[in-house]
Amino acid sequence: MTEITQHYLDQFNAASAGLAGRGLPWLDDQRQAAIELFARSGFPGQYEEDWRYTPLKPVIGKLLHIKVDNDIADTDISDYLVAGLDAYRLVFVDGRFSPQYSDTSGLQDCIVMNSFEQSVARNPELFTETMRSEVPLSNGFAALNVAFSTDGYVIEVAENVKLDKPVEIIFIAVNSDLATQPRNIVHMGKFSQAVIIERYVSSKQTGAVVNSTSRISLDEGARLGYYLVQTQANDASQISSVDVNQGKSSWFGCYTLTLGGQLVRNNLRVSLQAEGAHCDMLGLYNTGGKQHVDNHTTVVHAAPHCTSRELYKGVLDQRSRGVFHGRIKVEQGAQKTDASQSNNNLLLSPNAEVDTKPQLEIYADDVKCAHGATIGQIDQNSLFYLRSRGIDEKDARALLTFAFLNEVLDEIELEPLKQSMESILAERLIADE
Repeated sequence: MTEITQHYLDQFNAASAGLAGRGLPWLDDQRQAAIELFARSGFPGQYEEDWRYTPLKPVIGKLLHIKVDNDIADTDISDYLVAGLDAYRLVFVDGRFSPQYSDTSGLQDCIVMNSFEQSVARNPELFTETMRSEVPLSNGFAALNVAFSTDGYVIEVAENVKLDKPVEIIFIAVNSDLATQPRNIVHMGKFSQAVIIERYVSSKQTGAVVNSTSRISLDEGARLGYYLVQTQANDASQISSVDVNQGKSSWFGCYTLTLGGQLVRNNLRVSLQAEGAHCDMLGLYNTGGKQHVDNHTTVVHAAPHCTSRELYKGVLDQRSRGVFHGRIKVEQGAQKTDASQSNNNLLLSPNAEVDTKPQLEIYADDVKCAHGATIGQIDQNSLFYLRSRGIDEKDARALLTFAFLNEVLDEIELEPLKQSMESILAERLIADE
């Protein structure tokens, strides 16, 4: 057992009695199974195929404290708000729910929206079977999150209910010596509709680590737009795991926008479990310096007549590195599947690097599946054309790079969020030149 593994086991032994929901049998069982797995396996290493391109030293190379107390650091959240966005809001500071910064006024009674800690303390009976079910413990990070699950958000939308405005969840990292473990749960009832914006931000030079999990369940006919937005400082790191189960004729739209962080690993797994389900998965990442962004996606077609569309685009500059590992699995009996996957990358520097691995695994014979990946540089003919029209080289390069990413940006339906992302990208692209 390594020193790092023992460090977190000692923290668990010291803090377990005070964790949220202590005494609930199903939650105690989940935590015990998780800490036992972590004790056996520790963190994943680059000797494992799924982690071979992910240098985990920024995350596990320092012995961080896992926050379990209720202290909330003072912060000015105005710096982290999206201008013009009208939304219900839940705010978490260093992993703990901050009611003074949150706003759920006017929320319908048929919608449950709480922090994880509030839910297990006040209304444990509200947890559905999906929420109580066994959590996928695919690696040491997922196990550590379940073991220390103290806070996060819980959203449950009743049948036939449509939220009148988006739900914005803001996780703010302030202190530098913390590893926070948000555990998030979403359940969409039959034919319900909602939009969730899950944003991760940090103060400058925090060096914090966020290890988050989100479990999402969509019943028949439900529709959920889900935005995972990461704009942390460049010395912060995040491991994000999102697990989605879709019912009959449901729709899930996932938009993964990664514009910050020293090391960011996005694990996304979507399972289409009933006929007629559809998912759209779009990703955008822009890196510079020595940033590392790793997107691992899995789409499981487990039922017939399901469709999925996946498009990830990345722009990498300086000595940064990107990874895309996308897997589509079509199980036996999932006939009439229609699945597409594409990963396109633009390298702005000879020192930038990207590893891309699209993958198909098909066990049915009446399907339509396609995948592809590209890696390239700015087209010199297009650059010459813009310069011939009086645009200087710096601005011309920024325009061409922005145009490359615009295919994903155009899919963002929330105009204030879209404008915010465009502003951040424009600032980064001009500064990087």
